[in-house]
Amino acid sequence: MPYNDETEQAGRFWGDEDRAAFYCEGGLTWEQSHTVNARINAKISGDPSRDWINHLLSTQLNDKWPVESALSLCCGEGTHELELARRGIFDHCLALDVSEKVLQRARARASEAGVGNIEFRCEDVNALVLEPERYDVVFSRSALHHVTALERILDAIAVGLKDHGILVINEYVGASQFQYSDRQIEVCNAALRLLPEAYRRSVSWRRMERIGPQRQRNIGQWLRLLWLKLWNFTLLEALIRRIRNRSLRRSSGDYIKREIPRVEASEMSIDDPSEAIRSEEILPLVRERFDILDYRPYGGTLLHPVLDDITGNFSPDDPISMDLLRMLFRIEDTLMTCGDIGSDFVYLVGRPKG
Repeated sequence: MPYNDETEQAGRFWGDEDRAAFYCEGGLTWEQSHTVNARINAKISGDPSRDWINHLLSTQLNDKWPVESALSLCCGEGTHELELARRGIFDHCLALDVSEKVLQRARARASEAGVGNIEFRCEDVNALVLEPERYDVVFSRSALHHVTALERILDAIAVGLKDHGILVINEYVGASQFQYSDRQIEVCNAALRLLPEAYRRSVSWRRMERIGPQRQRNIGQWLRLLWLKLWNFTLLEALIRRIRNRSLRRSSGDYIKREIPRVEASEMSIDDPSEAIRSEEILPLVRERFDILDYRPYGGTLLHPVLDDITGNFSPDDPISMDLLRMLFRIEDTLMTCGDIGSDFVYLVGRPKG
């Protein structure tokens, strides 16, 4: 169960039903694009139609599945766990998350799908203790970048895996708390400005005349945010933005995404203290403890920030939007190839050293 205030706050944030419903509509994040997912598949497996699960089955598990026992970290509503169950990857899976509310939704989805071999348990993975040699596979799908105690959990995973067990990571490993380098922000904003305004319209604004989901904050959080904006000299900017948005609502105009601003980590942590908390440390710490069996970087360094809240403007039914999306793909690929930017997302399979 949650064991400190920050963990409890992260649990409330991810358990917020309004927030979950907001993102469920799609068109907001880069991975909610079929075209982007095909690109990710190709980066991982070499085939746009073959996702990371099928790649795992054909490269690491081969004829070894279904495995007897699996563990999944920070499972959320169980989307990936249910898909793994549907494909028959495991006999049993223990799926952990810090939010009981989100787990209630996961259990309901499993019941509706007739899946009975997943146990959804509320537990803070930062305090994870595993029975030695218990699991064949441990999955971290967008999980480790929410973990503060990385050393502890990676050591626990190494202990908990069976002799030939594997850790499967599909994860954001970019700048911690999205503190992007000046160069990354520069190239992202340059790429964003290449897009015509029609493709930079905010999807969330069109749906509800606001940017992003409604924040469920208490008075203490609002007061802390006010103090931080004063401290960070961002209060005036926030007030100007609020006035402009109010005027835009009255005119029924579209909100055009004009820049990717630098994120203030202290302000972001008010809502979710776990977000990308030590993400840039994940790969070095994994490499210290695990032999890497498969490593597939798949980008997102440019696409993830640029497509945020505008993904829904790029439809396969619109050939121009697909040309623009492929343009962004080429820019990211070229900058990654020449070493100007790295890959913020990776698929990785490792086995404990020794």
